[in-house]
Amino acid sequence: MRHKKHFHRILSGLALLAFTALLTACGGQKARMQEIDGVLHVMNPADPMKPNMKVELVEELRYGQDEGEDEYIFPGITGFVADEEGMVYILMRQDDEVRVFGPDGTYSHTIGRQGDGPGELRSGAGINIGPEGNIWVVSMLTFRLVIFQKDGLFLRNIQFPLLPPLFIQLTADGFMGLYFQPQVDQEARLADITFKLQRFNSEGDTLNTLFKTNFTMDIMNVQLGGMADKFPFYTQDDQGRVWQARALNDAYEVNVWNPEGSLDRVIEKEFDRLEKTDEEIVEEQEMVRRMLQAQLGGAELPEGLTMDYEPDRFRPATGMLYFDPHGYVWVQAGREGTQDMNAFDLFDMRGQYMRRVIFEGLGSPAFLTFVGDKLYLIDADPEVSPQVIRYSLNID
Repeated sequence: MRHKKHFHRILSGLALLAFTALLTACGGQKARMQEIDGVLHVMNPADPMKPNMKVELVEELRYGQDEGEDEYIFPGITGFVADEEGMVYILMRQDDEVRVFGPDGTYSHTIGRQGDGPGELRSGAGINIGPEGNIWVVSMLTFRLVIFQKDGLFLRNIQFPLLPPLFIQLTADGFMGLYFQPQVDQEARLADITFKLQRFNSEGDTLNTLFKTNFTMDIMNVQLGGMADKFPFYTQDDQGRVWQARALNDAYEVNVWNPEGSLDRVIEKEFDRLEKTDEEIVEEQEMVRRMLQAQLGGAELPEGLTMDYEPDRFRPATGMLYFDPHGYVWVQAGREGTQDMNAFDLFDMRGQYMRRVIFEGLGSPAFLTFVGDKLYLIDADPEVSPQVIRYSLNID
């Protein structure tokens, strides 16, 4: 169990090395569509169809500060949500609490606290707004989802036999999440790791599995470099379909799954592989090592357990995905000349590449959240404390 906790912290940290979005300029041809083995393939050229499509982002407000009152200093963020009233709920990694802020950025109150009892969290790893506006929080090391009212009143737990699902999203009949299942063979010193995106009813019973990936890890000599492309990113559109990608560097591919678990289409785009410099590889190694120490809380690894990270020579083509109220899916994408994942490719509901958006001035913004005409994201600049930024968004 001790090693499983370390695996979770590693995965949570990697998920927080996020990716994000705005602008390119030459026009492109329409995507080619072809059915292969009963599945529609949407093959996009490198250039977008509508490079001049209006995407206007205006920064309105930042939540969080580098100095000042404790409530406004964020030691680490593992997720956040915003509601239609403009309230923002930010999950703090180190404190295992949710800090709530009003539409003007003023601190309101705190939900939850660190611990193992009712209404308490242990290694909070995700947050979302559930039915009736309740706040759902993933508590990894107590194996449960913890559900609160918006005022902080604890309502109930959904308990799981092992780790709970990560990155939960609410569905018409419950919720879905990425279920992480390690099967450890102590004698062989191996862990068989399975990621499954599953749908659950409101009580936590499994309804179906949309997709899964599997790989094996040496539990005493953890090599993190081979994990990035195993981790599936996903979002859900307003038809209940799930758009899924991985951090591949040799293919630009997004899979779209129907709610019952059948593959609806595969979206591809032409791209050039982006090679990292030697300096970038060294910088990435150091960043991941610092991140792992932060995830471990400065504690030493158990005796005999080693962890190492060897970066891939090429940058990933795709990363996280998000669905906006205008009917576009935002796919995080790599860029030439930088390791920052601050570019997003916008696809329409058919899978056609419409436009690229780049968030200039941000390194790798994470966890985009769209509420009406507002866009929220995390600015995880390593030089300052993390902040949540709110933008007004206009797409025409």
